[in-house]
Amino acid sequence: MDYSRIGNSGVLELTHDPFALTTGHFEPGRAEEFCCSVADKSKRALSLAELTYFKGNTDKALKLFSDICSDDSNRAIISSLFFVPVCSLFCGSSWDFIRTYNSVEVNVSKSAKGTPLEKIGYIFMTSMNILMHNNSEVRFPKANLDEIPMSQTLRPMAFYVYCRHLIETGDVGRAIGIAEATLIYTENSFPITEIYLNLIIARGYAVRCAWDKAEYYFRQAWSIAKPDALILPFAEHRAVLFGVLDKCLRYEEPELYKKILKLSSKYTKSWVRVHNELTGDNISDNLAPIEYNVAALAANGLLNTEIADFLGISVNSVRSHLRNVFNKLNIKSRKELGNYVI
Repeated sequence: MDYSRIGNSGVLELTHDPFALTTGHFEPGRAEEFCCSVADKSKRALSLAELTYFKGNTDKALKLFSDICSDDSNRAIISSLFFVPVCSLFCGSSWDFIRTYNSVEVNVSKSAKGTPLEKIGYIFMTSMNILMHNNSEVRFPKANLDEIPMSQTLRPMAFYVYCRHLIETGDVGRAIGIAEATLIYTENSFPITEIYLNLIIARGYAVRCAWDKAEYYFRQAWSIAKPDALILPFAEHRAVLFGVLDKCLRYEEPELYKKILKLSSKYTKSWVRVHNELTGDNISDNLAPIEYNVAALAANGLLNTEIADFLGISVNSVRSHLRNVFNKLNIKSRKELGNYVI
């Protein structure tokens, strides 16, 4: 896909909101009805592709976005630019992500400053570097996010991305504060955005080991997503929630939990390959889900008894899982775990 075509019309479509469903206003449980009600044919097709994506049907979504791009509109190209690379991770294709990343990087480097391609490319590269925890390559405006040209309906999602970066760079309190404030602003307005904001707040509290608050915000996200079975955001965040998702859904939502686990497994393996390629890190992708949760919690400083209590397993099980983790990673101490988990 040739992203150098962006902005040929001279219009920066991000200020006109290229995402139909992501920033759409609909009642939870009526996402499909909302998509089908979109008057503009091309935008309706985009909204249905987004819905397919958020429902976790990533192979089908990838085809839908590819088909949509044949109309050569700025809206279609920009929408696919942000969805297709992440979708490819869920489809197990880390190479497609890297190819798009490198293509946009090259095109942006050749673009004149201030052109639509340069601006869209800047937003794309910033978003993807944050997604991949490639923090050394993240570039924000010196002042604030208001310098980035985008619609007011898209801005809350930009704050989600920014808060994600703050957490990964250690500014957890600020991230929680910004995300909670943004959530108040968007409440009952943009369900997709609210799911992501609740999940990033849950992530922040999980990092702080404030489990009750982490679970509360996770359940808020789930209450919005469940009526439409929008499971993909949960698969995307599962690894960074330190077992909160597993604790909440394993027995309460066994069928959807299995689907999330399958999606998460593909995504995590692809994510790790791309992350390691971009950063030179050595994050592991060969741990079982329970092993990863135990390792992540141990790396975050929890004692075996605390891990057992949170995950609802015995202390002996925790010790057994840690032994397996140490053997798989060929390490000898808990201090080394941080090099292999997110």
